[in-house]
Amino acid sequence: MNRQVLATDDHPAPGWIATWGASGGMLHRADSALIAHSPEGAALVDGVLYERGDLAARLQVDLRTTADAALALEAFARWGPDLALHVKGLFAIVVWNAARGQLTAIRDPLGAYPLFYAHGATGQLLISTSIDALVNHPAVDRAINRAAVADHLSHRWPYPDETFYRAVKRVPPGCRLIADRAGVRVERYWDPAPLGEPVSWATEEELETFDDRLDTAVRRMMAQGRPGIFLSGGLDSISVAAAATDVAKREATPLPIALSLGFPDPECNEERVQRGVARALGLDLELVPFADAVASRGLLTPALAYTRTSPAPMLNTWSPAYSELARRGRRRGVQVIMTGAGGDEWLTVSPYLSADLMRSGDIRELVKLVASWQRSYRLSPWRVMRSMLWTFGVRPLAGQALHRLAPGAWHRNRLARLQRTTRAWVAPDPQLKRQLDARTVDALTPSAPRAGFYFQEVRMGLDHPLTSMELEEIFEMGRRLDLKFRHPYWDADVVHMLYRTPPQLLNRDGRAKALVRNSVARRFPTLGLDRQKKIAGTSFFRSVLRREVPDLWKQSGGVPTLVRMGIVDGAAANAMVEASLAEFSREGLSRIWDLLNLDAWVQAHE
Repeated sequence: MNRQVLATDDHPAPGWIATWGASGGMLHRADSALIAHSPEGAALVDGVLYERGDLAARLQVDLRTTADAALALEAFARWGPDLALHVKGLFAIVVWNAARGQLTAIRDPLGAYPLFYAHGATGQLLISTSIDALVNHPAVDRAINRAAVADHLSHRWPYPDETFYRAVKRVPPGCRLIADRAGVRVERYWDPAPLGEPVSWATEEELETFDDRLDTAVRRMMAQGRPGIFLSGGLDSISVAAAATDVAKREATPLPIALSLGFPDPECNEERVQRGVARALGLDLELVPFADAVASRGLLTPALAYTRTSPAPMLNTWSPAYSELARRGRRRGVQVIMTGAGGDEWLTVSPYLSADLMRSGDIRELVKLVASWQRSYRLSPWRVMRSMLWTFGVRPLAGQALHRLAPGAWHRNRLARLQRTTRAWVAPDPQLKRQLDARTVDALTPSAPRAGFYFQEVRMGLDHPLTSMELEEIFEMGRRLDLKFRHPYWDADVVHMLYRTPPQLLNRDGRAKALVRNSVARRFPTLGLDRQKKIAGTSFFRSVLRREVPDLWKQSGGVPTLVRMGIVDGAAANAMVEASLAEFSREGLSRIWDLLNLDAWVQAHE
């Protein structure tokens, strides 16, 4: 009987590949620091482990002679697949245990490190942090996932493990893959508030440790190289910059370099705040005008070039500009760039709290919630009232009532409405259309969520595929630029607290992001951060679309690859495009950009 083994192969595509199957062999790779062996098995660690000294002490090993992979191997010997509950960091860990005949592959709690797998033509299981490495492996089918592309055009993402390749799956954040003779299964190991269990709400006393947790997250990331920070004028990146400055001064390490984009639209120009924060903290500021970051090419042409070489279609259209900003930081010695990403997910209150407050009859808190949105976002009073009272209040409650009165009929109604969201010009191929209709069942969210509408929405930060895709995209940007992008608000210890923070405390003092707003307002008293409303680049992005999309559509000659693959109806898409170009509506122009982006990616990867 052949022994099941774990092996890695160097490959021209970026990223290692770990292979598990029924053939004999051994674990090998040119970079031996990633790999550890023992009579019991082998381990591979890509990423960084935090508090290594504490972990080594618990495992009673000598840290001076123990690499990360060896620590993981010792941790697996102690705790088995539960080792990820005891190991902190940003990582992809693969462990082969010979005694159990079992492979375990673990993605870090929030998914800052990607992890993918595919089944090879001869039955082996291949694992990597790189989609490109997998699809370029000769044993892996590189066929495009037509259904995923079509659903993407309709803004539906039903499966957290799905990628744009049929054969490649992702291990979602906070999950582990276990493969043995019984098969392959993926399960969640990390959860700040497990579904079906009472929520252990963070207390006010616990929230007093928030600043310390954020400082710890920042310190962990600054330890990985010379730091920079993408500094906008928003509260999230400002709070990270302030924490990083404090950490650097305490530890007598270099201050981070502030890297900022200057947008020409007055609605999203934050230069006054960016300069004011950098000056107050004593940071060297590299502020690049947007036009200089994209040069004469505009934004969308380099974005299409970028998406053609990406392992997945681009999500963040601003990536070319931020890539240039990151390059300038790298030329100045920056090795790690921190961002404020995650602040919007974990520091703010979901508007779906309205439905829960209405259901409980808590009118006082509902009034406070509506007022906080009015103070915190640049929205008209009418829009705030309509959104909070109807869209996120009465409507979900009405759906819940209908579900209880006639669950079968209401389910069929919701399913039919969701199926109708498939764009009229998507899926002319009947087989693909039937597949999309079948997938909508898994895209439905519960009408009567057990933990309430608020927690159902907050949970999206952990489970929604777009969360993984966005983190994977910025990780891939870092891999290309030889930089590390790090996000303190995606640190597991920070999220564990913020996820459980009562919404009334997140909105304390009647404005969003109270946990950081008050502290940064005191630190920068002349910048008006105590009254700052969320700044969005909507109008500027609309102007980019209006200026660049028409010529790009003419140059492309449509979306021939999507049409040939039966994903898009060419005639119907052209009619939509003509109407959208005549109206110049943002929604229509965005749809055209979605088509161009998807066609460029599919054409380059089919």
